Formats: sequence, C-alpha cells, structure tokens
Amino acid sequence: MKQQHRVFLLDYDLISPLGVGRREVFSSLAANRMPAAKIRSFFPDALPIDYAAEVEFPLLHWYGHESEAIRAAARHDRKFELSLAVYHLMEERLRKITELASSERAGIIMGLGVDVPPIDLLQEKIHGTLDGTDDSFADVIQLINRDKSRISTVLNPYDLSSVFIAEKLGLGGFQKTVLTACTASTQAIAQGYESLARGEMDVIVAGGSDSIINLLALVSFSRLGVLASSQDPSRACKPFDLNRSGTLAGEAAGLCVLVSEPFLRAHRLEPMFEILGYGNTLDAYNITAPDPQGTGMKRAFSAALMRAGVTGEQVDYINLHGTGTRSNDPVEIDAVISVFGEAARSIPMSSTKDRHGHAIAAAGIQELGVLCLCMENDFVPCNVNLEKPIRESSEIDLVRCENRKAVVRTAVTTNFAFGGVNTALVLRRN
Repeated sequence: MKQQHRVFLLDYDLISPLGVGRREVFSSLAANRMPAAKIRSFFPDALPIDYAAEVEFPLLHWYGHESEAIRAAARHDRKFELSLAVYHLMEERLRKITELASSERAGIIMGLGVDVPPIDLLQEKIHGTLDGTDDSFADVIQLINRDKSRISTVLNPYDLSSVFIAEKLGLGGFQKTVLTACTASTQAIAQGYESLARGEMDVIVAGGSDSIINLLALVSFSRLGVLASSQDPSRACKPFDLNRSGTLAGEAAGLCVLVSEPFLRAHRLEPMFEILGYGNTLDAYNITAPDPQGTGMKRAFSAALMRAGVTGEQVDYINLHGTGTRSNDPVEIDAVISVFGEAARSIPMSSTKDRHGHAIAAAGIQELGVLCLCMENDFVPCNVNLEKPIRESSEIDLVRCENRKAVVRTAVTTNFAFGGVNTALVLRRN
C-alpha cells in the first residue's frame, strides 16, 4: 500500500453570527456573547419561532464591486452571498498559497445546504421572454447554446459557490459540492484530506456556506419539532441540558486551505495545524433521527482516532455537535463515553451552538474555525446554557458556567446529520 502524505491546514477564516473574521469571532467567544435575537432580515411574526442567530454585518461591503449578475445571484441566494463574502475576506491570503501550485494540482470542495431555487423569479423571466418584455431568460439560453461548459454553473445553483471561487483562483484540479446536511462542510474537509493524503492534489480549498434563516427552512424545522422555544432567545438552545427543547437557527460560511506535506516542505510554508485523520460513517437507520444505539457515531469517533493514531488520553478537547435537540444529545454523549471510556471524565467537552446557532451545512467549517481559535488561544469554551447536565460529571467533563484556560494541542470536532451521516475530524496544533 502506498504511503499516505500528511495533511496540514495553512489558513482559515469564517463569517459567523459571532463576527466577521477570526478576531471578532474569538472576542465574542471569550465574552460569551449570545447573538440570538428576533429575525431582522424579513418579517417573522407569523412563524412559531421568530428568532435566530443572524450574521448582522452588511455583506455587500465585501462583494459590492462584483458584476450585477453576481450581486443579483447573491440577493436571491443567501448561501452564495455568504460564500462570496468569506471568499473576499480571505482572497489575498488564498491567492498567496494557491498561486504556488499548478492549476491542475489545486481543487475546491464546498459543503452547501439544500435550498429551493427562486422559482417565482425564474417563472417571471420565462413569462417575460414569451411576451417580449424581458429577454434575460432568452439570453441565458443563448449562453448555454454558445458555451455548453457553463451549463452546470447556470442551471445548478449548488455549483455557484465552488465554481465562482475556482474561477477566481484558477483551481483547475476539480470542484466538488457536498450536500450532506449538517456534515456537508465537515465532509468537504475530510474529502480534501483524502485527496491530499493520496497525492492526487497539492492544495485544496475546503469549506462551506449555509443559512436556515428563511421561511421554508424555519417552517420545516418547526414542523419537525427541532427548534428551541423560549421567551429569551439567548437562553433557548441548551445542549446537553435536561431541559433542552431544540436547536437555534443560524447561518455561517468559512474556508480553510489544506496542503500536502510535500507541497508544504517544497515551499517552506508554516502550517497552523495538522489534520491527523477523520472518520465518516452512516447509520442507515432513519432520515430525521440518529440511531438511538449510536453505532454510527461510535464508529466515526473510533475511525477518526485510529486513522489519526491518537488515543483518547491524548485528546485535550472535544468540540461536540451538541444541537440541543431531544434526540441528538444523549446519543452523542453515550457514544463519547463508549469510545473514550475513562478518558471522557478528564477531556473537557462543549458545544458552541448555544452561542452561534446551527448553521447546518456550514456547521462543520464554523465549528472547525471555532476549534482552531480555541487551540490557538489555549481556550476551552463552556456550554453557556448548561444548568442540569444529562450525565453526571463523574462520567463526562461537560464544561459548565465558565470558560477555561487550558493548553489544547490535540482536539476532535464532530458533526452528525439528518440521514444518519456521522463525521469526525482530529486536529493537532503545530
């Protein structure tokens, strides 16, 4: 078997309800800032849950110089708008790395949330073409007929983010879009790791973008009974608490740059972290609920540790998925105790979704960013809203009440998705 390359993380950044960029996000983490509030981006009064964790910064600031076509796409697709903004936030730093690689040895993998295309807008354009009042749809058809390579970009909105960034940076190796709900961007990073470890690519830009702060998503998640209900939005999401009632709707975007060890050494680059390994499994149990036995979660943790060559005793912190839903949290805790055993008593663990909400497809990249900030700053965030833990402290160290100062050199982050998809990553600080 061919020896695999080590994989390193050179740079990362994120846009989150906690802030724009790493500095703002960490300041919010350290201050236990809780951005959940009544939704401002549209009129939410008809909704059963009218609050969320929104990105409040005007994102047009980052991409206002783009063409009208790009700005129009961003107006109709919040995911794409968030992707645009985080790309421009990192553009110069991304170029410094990707320009060192040959185009065919650099690729991009994005995890995105599923959304409904703007059918009303498309229908309006088609009617306009038929009655002669709007030629824009006809122009699109002509473009497709003239340049068939643009078909997926024009007709598949899920390709927009990755194709846009690939074209900007000249990433000619490949582009992939992962649509596995809450594990999408985590799997994007894992797939990037795999491609680099096998020597297929030298550089991978990986990340994701998503928002569930829209009528369709909020009504759907409310009907599923997974959104937290509270008079105080900042206290709504309570991961691992006996009185938890659901998760907090959120949105986010983030990118990271992964490189193989040969590329790193050849260009004398300084890595921030090493991706030691990942685990990826499927429950094959239920489309909207985890296997109550946690078999898939356990296998994901175990596979990540085995691939990383790390024991439970060597892990300094675990960033848990911790949605705050009735079904996820106890299964996740049982899986941790089963895999980590005695070590679970001494490894600090927390979920930060009570602060920034659940960004679904972007949960993985947002929480990877949070984890990296914690590792850089020797910081362990507490479960802010945890009052009555679902398991005793003698069994597991769920950090309560106050953030901790602690050296975090090796850490695990994990995400679990609808459909029973389970993914875990192991990182080490350099």
